[in-house]
Amino acid sequence: MIDKTKGHIQLNDSLNLEPNSSFEMIERQKLGVLQEIRDMGNGYKWLDIKNIQIDNQYFIISLCFKEEKLSQLTMVINDKPFELNSGWDTWSEKVEKEKLKKFENWLNKELDKERKFNWGEVWTNYDKRGGSSSIGIKYK
Repeated sequence: MIDKTKGHIQLNDSLNLEPNSSFEMIERQKLGVLQEIRDMGNGYKWLDIKNIQIDNQYFIISLCFKEEKLSQLTMVINDKPFELNSGWDTWSEKVEKEKLKKFENWLNKELDKERKFNWGEVWTNYDKRGGSSSIGIKYK
Protein backbone atom coordinates (compact mmCIF):
# COMPACT_ATOMS: atom_id res chain seq x y z
CA MET A 1 0.00 0.00 0.00
CA ILE A 2 2.85 2.45 0.83
CA ASP A 3 5.57 2.80 -1.80
CA LYS A 4 8.85 3.13 0.12
CA THR A 5 10.69 4.77 -2.77
CA LYS A 6 8.19 7.56 -3.56
CA GLY A 7 5.82 7.82 -0.58
CA HIS A 8 2.76 7.03 -2.69
CA ILE A 9 -0.16 5.35 -0.97
CA GLN A 10 -2.21 3.12 -3.25
CA LEU A 11 -5.90 3.37 -2.35
CA ASN A 12 -7.23 1.39 -5.30
CA ASP A 13 -6.24 0.37 -8.83
CA SER A 14 -6.68 3.89 -10.17
CA LEU A 15 -5.84 6.22 -7.25
CA ASN A 16 -2.63 6.91 -5.35
CA LEU A 17 -2.16 9.56 -2.69
CA GLU A 18 1.09 11.29 -3.55
CA PRO A 19 3.09 14.16 -2.08
CA ASN A 20 1.53 17.37 -3.41
CA SER A 21 -1.67 15.67 -4.67
CA SER A 22 -4.34 18.32 -5.11
CA PHE A 23 -7.23 18.73 -2.69
CA GLU A 24 -9.74 18.99 -5.53
CA MET A 25 -8.58 15.80 -7.24
CA ILE A 26 -8.83 13.72 -4.06
CA GLU A 27 -12.05 15.30 -2.78
CA ARG A 28 -13.94 14.68 -6.01
CA GLN A 29 -13.14 10.93 -5.81
CA LYS A 30 -15.77 10.66 -3.03
CA LEU A 31 -13.77 7.99 -1.22
CA GLY A 32 -15.07 6.17 1.82
CA VAL A 33 -18.49 6.31 3.41
CA LEU A 34 -18.17 9.89 4.65
CA GLN A 35 -15.97 12.88 3.80
CA GLU A 36 -15.65 15.99 5.95
CA ILE A 37 -13.71 19.17 5.17
CA ARG A 38 -12.08 21.32 7.85
CA ASP A 39 -10.81 24.63 6.45
CA MET A 40 -8.47 26.20 9.02
CA GLY A 41 -8.62 29.61 7.32
CA ASN A 42 -4.83 29.94 7.19
CA GLY A 43 -3.93 28.10 3.98
CA TYR A 44 -4.38 24.68 5.62
CA LYS A 45 -7.35 22.43 4.91
CA TRP A 46 -8.11 18.93 6.16
CA LEU A 47 -10.12 16.26 4.36
CA ASP A 48 -11.28 13.48 6.68
CA ILE A 49 -12.30 10.34 4.81
CA LYS A 50 -13.99 7.64 6.85
CA ASN A 51 -14.35 3.93 6.19
CA ILE A 52 -12.27 3.56 3.07
CA GLN A 53 -12.11 -0.16 2.33
CA ILE A 54 -8.79 -1.39 0.99
CA ASP A 55 -8.61 -5.15 0.61
CA ASN A 56 -10.01 -6.55 3.88
CA GLN A 57 -9.26 -3.50 6.03
CA TYR A 58 -11.02 -0.21 6.74
CA PHE A 59 -9.28 3.13 7.11
CA ILE A 60 -10.01 6.59 8.39
CA ILE A 61 -7.57 8.93 6.69
CA SER A 62 -7.21 12.62 7.55
CA LEU A 63 -5.37 14.45 4.79
CA CYS A 64 -3.74 17.84 5.44
CA PHE A 65 -3.38 20.19 2.49
CA LYS A 66 -1.19 23.27 2.56
CA GLU A 67 -2.39 25.69 -0.09
CA GLU A 68 -4.36 22.90 -1.81
CA LYS A 69 -1.42 20.41 -1.95
CA LEU A 70 -1.14 17.27 0.22
CA SER A 71 1.52 17.79 2.87
CA GLN A 72 0.74 15.23 5.57
CA LEU A 73 -1.81 12.69 6.73
CA THR A 74 -2.87 10.52 9.61
CA MET A 75 -4.69 7.23 9.42
CA VAL A 76 -6.20 4.53 11.57
CA ILE A 77 -6.91 0.97 10.51
CA ASN A 78 -9.54 -1.55 11.55
CA ASP A 79 -10.53 -5.05 10.45
CA LYS A 80 -14.21 -4.05 10.25
CA PRO A 81 -16.01 -0.79 9.41
CA PHE A 82 -15.59 1.95 12.01
CA GLU A 83 -18.62 2.86 14.10
CA LEU A 84 -18.88 6.52 13.11
CA ASN A 85 -21.31 7.52 15.87
CA SER A 86 -19.47 5.98 18.82
CA GLY A 87 -18.72 8.11 21.86
CA TRP A 88 -16.35 8.05 24.77
CA ASP A 89 -18.32 5.23 26.44
CA THR A 90 -16.52 2.73 24.16
CA TRP A 91 -13.02 4.20 24.73
CA SER A 92 -10.28 2.65 26.86
CA GLU A 93 -6.60 3.47 27.18
CA LYS A 94 -5.72 -0.23 27.05
CA VAL A 95 -7.52 -0.65 23.70
CA GLU A 96 -5.82 2.46 22.27
CA LYS A 97 -2.37 1.20 23.27
CA GLU A 98 -3.19 -2.17 21.68
CA LYS A 99 -4.12 -0.28 18.51
CA LEU A 100 -0.76 1.50 18.65
CA LYS A 101 1.04 -1.87 18.68
CA LYS A 102 -1.16 -3.09 15.82
CA PHE A 103 -0.34 0.04 13.78
CA GLU A 104 3.38 -0.40 14.45
CA ASN A 105 3.18 -4.02 13.27
CA TRP A 106 1.27 -2.91 10.16
CA LEU A 107 3.99 -0.35 9.37
CA ASN A 108 6.70 -2.95 9.91
CA LYS A 109 5.01 -5.14 7.28
CA GLU A 110 4.71 -2.19 4.89
CA LEU A 111 8.10 -0.53 5.44
CA ASP A 112 10.19 -2.86 7.61
CA LYS A 113 11.68 -0.79 10.46
CA GLU A 114 12.52 2.18 8.23
CA ARG A 115 10.67 5.41 9.10
CA LYS A 116 12.67 8.23 7.43
CA PHE A 117 12.86 8.52 3.66
CA ASN A 118 13.99 11.08 1.09
CA TRP A 119 10.29 11.91 0.46
CA GLY A 120 9.27 12.26 4.14
CA GLU A 121 8.75 10.57 7.47
CA VAL A 122 6.34 7.95 8.90
CA TRP A 123 5.48 7.27 12.55
CA THR A 124 2.94 5.85 14.97
CA ASN A 125 1.61 7.92 17.85
CA TYR A 126 -0.53 7.59 20.94
CA ASP A 127 -2.00 11.01 21.80
CA LYS A 128 -2.74 10.98 25.54
CA ARG A 129 -4.71 14.23 25.44
CA GLY A 130 -6.81 13.23 22.43
CA GLY A 131 -7.08 9.61 23.54
CA SER A 132 -6.24 8.12 20.17
CA SER A 133 -3.58 6.16 18.32
CA SER A 134 -2.69 6.71 14.68
CA ILE A 135 -0.16 6.40 11.89
CA GLY A 136 1.29 9.66 10.55
CA ILE A 137 3.05 10.61 7.36
CA LYS A 138 4.64 14.00 6.66
CA TYR A 139 5.97 14.75 3.20
CA LYS A 140 9.00 16.96 2.53
